[in-house]
Amino acid sequence: MPVIASKQTGYEEVLAGLVADACLSCMPPPGKAASVVVDNVRVAKLIGGAITDSQMVRGVVVQRDTDGAVKHVEKAKVAVFGCSIEASSAETKGVVVIKNAEELMAYNKGEERMMEESIKGVADSGARVVVSGGSISEIALHFIEKYGMMAVRVPSKFELRRLCRATGAACLVRVGPPMPAELGYADSVTVQELSSRLVTVFRQDSGEDSAISTIVLRGPTMNMLDDMERAIDDAVHTARVLCKDGRFVPGGGAAEMELAHRLHAFADAQKGLETYCIHKFGEAMEVVARTLAENSGQPVGDAVAALYTAHAAGKAAAGVDVDAGGIRDDMEAAGIVDSLVVKLSALRFAAETAITVLRVDQIIMSKQAGGPKPKAPGQGGDDD
Repeated sequence: MPVIASKQTGYEEVLAGLVADACLSCMPPPGKAASVVVDNVRVAKLIGGAITDSQMVRGVVVQRDTDGAVKHVEKAKVAVFGCSIEASSAETKGVVVIKNAEELMAYNKGEERMMEESIKGVADSGARVVVSGGSISEIALHFIEKYGMMAVRVPSKFELRRLCRATGAACLVRVGPPMPAELGYADSVTVQELSSRLVTVFRQDSGEDSAISTIVLRGPTMNMLDDMERAIDDAVHTARVLCKDGRFVPGGGAAEMELAHRLHAFADAQKGLETYCIHKFGEAMEVVARTLAENSGQPVGDAVAALYTAHAAGKAAAGVDVDAGGIRDDMEAAGIVDSLVVKLSALRFAAETAITVLRVDQIIMSKQAGGPKPKAPGQGGDDD
């Protein structure tokens, strides 16, 4: 919730629940080490409705309707083709000379017979859903309908790859009967109407580990949905980090202010020029609390002074209260925490950057962006 609230204040409860459910559904079963694959949590953005109408779907949501009349299949075996489902063309160019109408009809019948044999082979393999990464010709769609299968087009190769991962299917490069090991499975494939838009949902309610979850975001504008997606991406990465190390530190600038307080106390006990360096390092820790106070409209100097007073009194979890103003004595009790791993990484990279700038063997240049420099008057040109 704190991660989402940093970008989308007011919607953290709704989005945090969706992210938690999505991550838990993608985790391995009990007994295995907990882990979250970030790419397994997808976001489908649909304009229309409120944020509270968003939902989590265990499976893949394809944002398009099916091509045929079949709209719902239960316990479906899925055949995925990365190519177009249409009559194959010859590798070399050729000319077919047709002399009369009978020969034309015979030629068309031959193509139809070959296509029907291919589609019938797919149906005989047990597949009830056919997914194509390209186009589906009208004659192919006719025979798919004839054998009672659902036809879905997924033009995006990345979405096709995720669909294969979610269903366990192999992406075939030729149109023909798939092997049993090449078929995928979905508990249900259904066309639903969301935000006045038809989408196809491949649901996996009884899937094993490494399943894919989709968070269907609803909102009034695409800009708002993009901001929501960025907040969800941060939350999913945080869940991945917490699987490795679940320790937290108080948020709201409390951890940084406690470090600043202890660094100042440590600097006072030193002698020589190191004292000034440690004091400055401690002052740099104030940036989080200062930024929070400034963004919430509070006097920055008063907030930092109040935090130093609270931490000197032993209140190590005191931080900036963005909602009510002032400071809060215990951010941990309020549920405002940060991941320890993320905090350590930020401090480590900030310190390494400062050290790199101060090294004499490293040169960092600031160069003006843009095209070539304009010529000074008198140095030639069209106007001279």
